[in-house]
Amino acid sequence: MDTKENIIKFIIENATRGLGYTLLELNNSYNGIVSPWVMIRQEGDGRCRGVIFCNEEYENKNDYYIKLAINNYNNAPNLILTKIVFTDNKEKTNMIIENIIHEPSPNNLHMGEYIFLDADFNKILYYTSTSGSEELVNIISYFINEVAGKKESTVRKKDIPSLTYVIIGINVFMYLITAVLSGNIMESNINVLIFLGAKVNQLIAKGEYYRLITCAFLHGGIVHLGLNMYSLYALGPLIEKVYGKWKYGLIYFISCITSSLLSYFLSDSISIGASGAIFGLLGACLVIALKLKDQVGKSFVSNIISVIFVNLLIGFSVANVDNFGHLGGLIGGTIIGALIWEK
Repeated sequence: MDTKENIIKFIIENATRGLGYTLLELNNSYNGIVSPWVMIRQEGDGRCRGVIFCNEEYENKNDYYIKLAINNYNNAPNLILTKIVFTDNKEKTNMIIENIIHEPSPNNLHMGEYIFLDADFNKILYYTSTSGSEELVNIISYFINEVAGKKESTVRKKDIPSLTYVIIGINVFMYLITAVLSGNIMESNINVLIFLGAKVNQLIAKGEYYRLITCAFLHGGIVHLGLNMYSLYALGPLIEKVYGKWKYGLIYFISCITSSLLSYFLSDSISIGASGAIFGLLGACLVIALKLKDQVGKSFVSNIISVIFVNLLIGFSVANVDNFGHLGGLIGGTIIGALIWEK
């Protein structure tokens, strides 16, 4: 059910329950009518009010036939017709409202009473200031506020980088296990790391392929963990927001694998850490910068390239850093980021 159907249903339910309206179904279709239901209520001054749902294509010549249908149903010769108008064409709607205010004509919607809603149903554009219309406006306003509140809440939920937090949580959890088994919160025991799944070429060659993934969730010390998690916290939300959670997860795990594979083929060292996957996120960030360079500017592209270059340079300048793992993650993240780009 779309928003238009939802708001019509909401208005009908609340108007029939709380405002004393009854329903009549139109047997014929008329140009511009968006719902076959007409709401009818007997007013205290002897008049009868009818409410129809239409769009800006509705013409007042149809009023005669709708009033005739209501009169046959309710014997209401003195009828006020209120039109709830759902607008799609902003320019035409503005012209109709201007005509209603300044140049009344039998060919526009000035006859009777009216309430104009915009195409997204999040704003009342214009309405006749009468007690009957204002009752309906109150119902519509309540609906708009409820829907707007839910949309805002949904947007806030979507903006939360939940997968980034989950990945950080897994890394921290694995480090706590490592620390307990090592008996040291600051530094990890190498034998514990191997036991938990570090990248050890000889063991991978024997079929322990899971180490290509598990090594990316292990860290050699609290500083190693802190630096990587800070980098993940800084980069992850951007990639998650642009690509979406599933593609972001794919980029992350493909980068883990390509990082471990290049390290496996080119380095005999035992390897651990999330930095290969983080370099993969840097590669995906480079894809974003290149694809959206007109929006983000060339300086953003230059900054990303500089960050990648500086981090690679630091890696090659420091001992005990798996630079092949970094390069493998960067290559994997860049390639998969480009392949799954859909913007």
